[in-house]
Amino acid sequence: MDRVPTHRLALRACTLALAILAEATLTFPALLAVRLLHGRQATHHFLYRRLTHRIQSLGPTFVKFAQIAGARRDMLPAALCDELSRLHDSVRPISPQQATSALRAAYGRAVPPFLARLDPGPVAGGSIACVYRGVLPDGEVVALKLKRPGIDRTMRADLALIRALTRRAERLPLLRGMPMADLVGYVSRAVLGQLDFRREAENIVTLRANLADVPGVEVPRLRPEWSRPTCLVFDYVPGLDTRTPATLPDPVRARLASAVLAAAHKMMFVDGFVHCDPHPGNVYLLPEGRAAVILDAGYSVRLPDRVRELIAGFFAGLATGDGRRCGEIMLASMANADGRTENAEPFVADVAELVERCAGPDKTFDMASFGNGVFEVQSAHRLYAASDFAFPIMALMILESTVRGLWPGADFTRVGVAAT
Repeated sequence: MDRVPTHRLALRACTLALAILAEATLTFPALLAVRLLHGRQATHHFLYRRLTHRIQSLGPTFVKFAQIAGARRDMLPAALCDELSRLHDSVRPISPQQATSALRAAYGRAVPPFLARLDPGPVAGGSIACVYRGVLPDGEVVALKLKRPGIDRTMRADLALIRALTRRAERLPLLRGMPMADLVGYVSRAVLGQLDFRREAENIVTLRANLADVPGVEVPRLRPEWSRPTCLVFDYVPGLDTRTPATLPDPVRARLASAVLAAAHKMMFVDGFVHCDPHPGNVYLLPEGRAAVILDAGYSVRLPDRVRELIAGFFAGLATGDGRRCGEIMLASMANADGRTENAEPFVADVAELVERCAGPDKTFDMASFGNGVFEVQSAHRLYAASDFAFPIMALMILESTVRGLWPGADFTRVGVAAT
């Protein structure tokens, strides 16, 4: 990773500290007033709105982490997740002046030469880019994903600060033995990878080709002839709305949720090329239930063969209730086991007991609850999975939350088996 100059780190650290201090100065008195006048529930809603607002102002790095957190309704209050979910596709957009400047830098003019018309405002705003609707001379509609100006410098500074804090945190007794540097390094590489639009263009072409034979799933086509390093052009998909599932009949929702799980199976266990950011702002159902649409392949990873085999074996163990096999696979994936055989048998036994409670042919499997149980076992034994194993599993936990939003009755164990 590129080294960030010390003066830029110091400036960014001061900016963040001042923003947090200013928010605390404004919010705490207001919280007290809301509590006295309107009660506890109103206080929580006010706090969650302020938190979401402040996260946006802190910048794209914090928005990205909040997007992940907003999908974890098993861990966070539902009202907070509702507020954070606004960050999936409605992050505060860049200003018209910034958009014009970015388009001029990419194409030499405010309206790209291949367009007959460009809508002035974005149709969606993400942590790294905003999406605009454009019309070609023949009337065809396209989507322009325009990178936020100056985002590279800001995100690199934020991640460098997080890495520096991690190095200090690793010295704390409570965190000793945790592979924190491995974890933060993996996240940093993933986030920085989303800044590389050339890489994202390659990812979306790969993902679209890999999922072309999965019925009921669509990935928008990239238009490479018009794309640039800071602006990607896609076929426009109308009608993308997180509220659509509630308008569809239950059988349609169930069918499309199963299609998304089939796509996840193919990514994880067949191709080894995994979309690791399947939050609700990247997975939609089309009106009238024609298909599920998967967007934004910026955060995608190619799994090493060994990791793919371990994850496949792990899910096979979950499906059959073979807890000892799951425990052995997890032990093999640990980043800090280092031959610590004294912890091996108790660790495997605890994982086996967890699987017996949560998984198997006659159990209703909940990935989020199971994942939290796994974390508790890891913490108790101070054994932690390497990031290239842990992050695809985390992506599946986020996907489960997303799929449950599409259809609450979805059988998530189907992600571990081929579609039939």
